[in-house]
Amino acid sequence: MSWTCRLSNQAAKQFRLLPKDRRNQISKAIDEMGMNPTSGDVRPIKSGKFRGALRKRVGRYRIVFSLDWAVQIVDIAAIIVRTGKTYR
Repeated sequence: MSWTCRLSNQAAKQFRLLPKDRRNQISKAIDEMGMNPTSGDVRPIKSGKFRGALRKRVGRYRIVFSLDWAVQIVDIAAIIVRTGKTYR
């Protein structure tokens, strides 16, 4: 079964501002999440403003998302570069 991936306004803006090569890499990862959102390097976020959400590692970038199992929707909240302050 496939999942529907939705980007928040913030995530869509972050996606548009990415360099073209990174945009392709992130786009491929989002397509893969449509088939199986928990595959790859996916972990729960334990603290900070995204607490309770999941994150998928794509190189230096992190896709922050939550899952709605009932209707199979992946809500992508942010696409951010991993730094020491990423999840604060």
